[in-house]
Amino acid sequence: MIFKMKRILLYLILFVVLILGFLASYLTLTFSKVFVKKPTVTPTPTTISYTKSTPAPIINPKGVFNLLFLGYGGAGHSGALLTDSIIIIHVDTNTGKVALISVPRDLWIPGNHKINAEGSINGFQNVGGTIENITGQHIDYFVSVDFGGFIKLIDDLSGVTVQVPVTFDDPFYPITGLENETCGKSADEIAQLKAKYSGAQLEFQFTCRYEHLHFDKGPTNLDGTTALKFVRSRHGDSDFGRSLRQFAVLIGIENKLISLKSLGKLDDMINTLSNIVKTDLTAGTIKTLLNVFGDPEKYKIGQIQLTTDNVLVEGKSADGQYILTPKAGNFNFSGIKSYISSNLQ
Repeated sequence: MIFKMKRILLYLILFVVLILGFLASYLTLTFSKVFVKKPTVTPTPTTISYTKSTPAPIINPKGVFNLLFLGYGGAGHSGALLTDSIIIIHVDTNTGKVALISVPRDLWIPGNHKINAEGSINGFQNVGGTIENITGQHIDYFVSVDFGGFIKLIDDLSGVTVQVPVTFDDPFYPITGLENETCGKSADEIAQLKAKYSGAQLEFQFTCRYEHLHFDKGPTNLDGTTALKFVRSRHGDSDFGRSLRQFAVLIGIENKLISLKSLGKLDDMINTLSNIVKTDLTAGTIKTLLNVFGDPEKYKIGQIQLTTDNVLVEGKSADGQYILTPKAGNFNFSGIKSYISSNLQ
């Protein structure tokens, strides 16, 4: 019976990954919470709880749903709560289409900060309102994932095989613990560099603080530590490229779960993910949505990228940060809303 229940849960996990990227959310539901009645617990934005009395969610009569996916580095990394990945997963059950709408982390927003800092300032549960104002897309649910927790998750699986979308190099991936290393430079040399450079250009003068990452396009085997570098690398490609890499790792996890050997490790993975996920989804909501979405194979997945080729321009903030702003003007998101709307039709 237990083995059968694991097979059922595994099927649901695979379904969720293929359609919504809910892998992290659904795995945090322990078998007891899903299948055994428990005392009522009031859901909060930082936990998933379930009771048989949980009311069914209100289903959008138009059959359109938007999930906000946020990925952040986690403890032990600079900017631990800054979001490396901001993706709206737009599902239209009427047309059988899914669109991954990538919002660049460097987008400058009201409050005079980058969108990637919104979660750390106002809480992940409140980022959806900001995203709605920018994109014009109503956010139904959010899922935030601590990518740092991927290390243990992937090591629990004895590594995963990932399809690298595009060959890329990142010569400036920061080495943890060497953030303030002088790299043999004297105080006078450092002072001269500070007078000449600022921001990232100054940091790049201290090459000993970084390692060179290289990944060839195609399948590659990653352990937990390397997978984290793979999803966090910033200088090898674009924000959208990073989003594709992060989803490639999710698919790698999915593929590993297919093997029967992984079933025996499911409990450990559930415990790991329960510590790295924040969401406003409940088990009851997920189970209802699974019924609404139907067959995962009927969906066609597309991508919408906000870039300088369409709706954004590069610039610098008053304090010298690299930022992206709308072509329509600072804080004027009308062009972004129109672009997304037209590409969803």
